[in-house]
Amino acid sequence: MRPIAERRRNEVSYLSQPGAIMLVSCYELGHQPIGIAQPTGFLEQAGFAPVGLDIALEHIDESALRLARFVGISVPMHTALRLGVRVAELIRTVNPACHICFYGLYATINAEYLLQTLADSLVGGEYEVPLVSLIEALDRHQSFHFLEGVSSRHRLAAPSLQRVYLSTTPAISQPIPSRGGLPALDRYARLEQDGSERLVGYAEASRGCLHRCLHCPIVPVYDGRFFLVPEAVVMEDIRRQVMAGATHITFGDPDS
Repeated sequence: MRPIAERRRNEVSYLSQPGAIMLVSCYELGHQPIGIAQPTGFLEQAGFAPVGLDIALEHIDESALRLARFVGISVPMHTALRLGVRVAELIRTVNPACHICFYGLYATINAEYLLQTLADSLVGGEYEVPLVSLIEALDRHQSFHFLEGVSSRHRLAAPSLQRVYLSTTPAISQPIPSRGGLPALDRYARLEQDGSERLVGYAEASRGCLHRCLHCPIVPVYDGRFFLVPEAVVMEDIRRQVMAGATHITFGDPDS
């Protein structure tokens, strides 16, 4: 069987056109958004070419929104959700036919609200594989309402809690977070240390959490589950950030 990327080059694919897929980050605590970098790596490996938009630093280009046919909005926390809703409202105004998908922790725990108002689909938990499956289904003009891990107005799905990086599917075999389309590290927050400033990179070596703290939004999604990202993926992601100028790496693991 030909690799997916090769097959896609020889097929008519409306979501493979430049600008057709946009991933939006609204707020990630002052660092390059892993919520764009990780799914971009998966989508590129599947033959797509998503563009990223970090509204914490970048202006929203309405012409780019009009061009998009699929917009994924990363909502890892409450602030991101509130801002993401405003982005979705704008998209509905300027490009009502665009498919809007919210993904991340706060997509799952706000599913009914989002699907009743703005979202066409939602993905929670280990969202990369369901997100690729969703986009592939849309690209083939197939129904997405019964895909594993994908919620729609027709069906609320449980968050995906499969071990992403242990999959044997060629399209999802350990991609490295793709950061090339993100703003440069020197545009994000820096670490002040001993009178000097360091450029800061950001990595995640695990997902989920073993604990069940009542105040935490991770619990209703992961319910005590915990997933490790392979060491080789984490180290290569860090190497690339160091090559881009990072002199300090922050780990954002919830269970660290």
